[in-house]
Amino acid sequence: MPPRSKETRLPDAIEFGRHLRQLREERGWTLEHFADIAKMNELQIGHIERGASDPKLSTILKLAKALKIRPDELLRPFR
Repeated sequence: MPPRSKETRLPDAIEFGRHLRQLREERGWTLEHFADIAKMNELQIGHIERGASDPKLSTILKLAKALKIRPDELLRPFR
């Protein structure tokens, strides 16, 4: 699925992306390094971090595993 345009981004997707970026940056990881660890495409993670795409459950699980956290920690802003 192509990334959402700025006008159609969902507030929850934006918040999730901000949280994901914060966790990545706390570790001092570049987007490229994170993508390598998560075995994902850098562009895909960039789209998620900007709130331009909604990650599937399988993607959330990959991201959490790469960050060495439980998946629910990625969803913390929504508790």
